[in-house]
Amino acid sequence: MTIPTEQFALFLMLLLRGTSMFVAAPMFGNLSIPGPVKIGLGVFLAFVLFPIVSVGAPLTDRSLGELFLIALREVLTGLSIGLAMQVLFSGIRFAGDMISFDMGFSMSTIFDAENGTQFPVISELLYWFLLMIFLSVNGHHFMLEAVYMSYGAVPIGTFSIGDAAMESVISLTATMFVIAVKIAAPLLVSLFLANISLGILNKVMPQMNIFAVMFPLKIGIGFIVLSATVPVIAFVFKKSLTAFEASVVELIKVM
Repeated sequence: MTIPTEQFALFLMLLLRGTSMFVAAPMFGNLSIPGPVKIGLGVFLAFVLFPIVSVGAPLTDRSLGELFLIALREVLTGLSIGLAMQVLFSGIRFAGDMISFDMGFSMSTIFDAENGTQFPVISELLYWFLLMIFLSVNGHHFMLEAVYMSYGAVPIGTFSIGDAAMESVISLTATMFVIAVKIAAPLLVSLFLANISLGILNKVMPQMNIFAVMFPLKIGIGFIVLSATVPVIAFVFKKSLTAFEASVVELIKVM
């Protein structure tokens, strides 16, 4: 059985976009997941999309250089979708970094196999907790849906970065900071009030060793407030996820 060259070229382009998304996307891009598994996911996604995605101009009429540029654009499209989803979890890690710094845990780090580096303990705790929520609300389904939608907005070989796309990227980056502040706000406010109280106490009782009191007190307050606000953090994350998905869709439309 011979495979038509045009269909093979189309399948290859589908494979490049899907695999690139899996390489850059949260959870799927985990360094602990072997490369062949990511490629296998890309192959599976390409098989699913192959019957429903069409290509405009024939791919086989292109020169080798043109095919290389089309393949490069497909890789960039997939990476853009995956990295856009990573912005959400970068905001979560940023929130954890702010909380850890204020609690005095900035030097207390844990190795993260996903990124091959170290992050503060609170940052890792928030990341994995909210990743479970992300999966529970079918966020991974949205990532696959985003790849499918991208073929309507960005046909094969038409990827470009214009002014509208840059504005969407800036908007996504701003969303990252908004999510981080919303998640970290209860703890940051509580620890700020604790700092003010300790400052007043130091003025009233200058003979007290304030540093001996400050560190265990801030750690205790941090864990108490974090435990008490878990439902609030989950609620804020779900609400932010809806707005974030809309921003990703907008980015795909203007690419």
